[in-house]
Amino acid sequence: MTGLERELLCAFEALQSAYEQQHKAWQESYANLASMNESTKQEAEISRAAAERLTRQVNGLTQQVDGLSKQLEGLTGLVSKLQKKGNTGS
Repeated sequence: MTGLERELLCAFEALQSAYEQQHKAWQESYANLASMNESTKQEAEISRAAAERLTRQVNGLTQQVDGLSKQLEGLTGLVSKLQKKGNTGS
């Protein structure tokens, strides 16, 4: 083997080693990204479910407030009638 052939072989082996290292790093990065993507999907699903629960709670509370407002209106009207009746009865 000539000196040039040895140099070419060394250069090829160095390139092959660098390629293998980069390929391994790419595979590890891809696996990490896939794992992060799966975690993000799971967290998004948990957040979506929590948002749905909160929406149901807000809707329930809104209905309660509406009901209480109607009761208050009725009581206010009753008090007003009683006050008028009391004023006219004196």
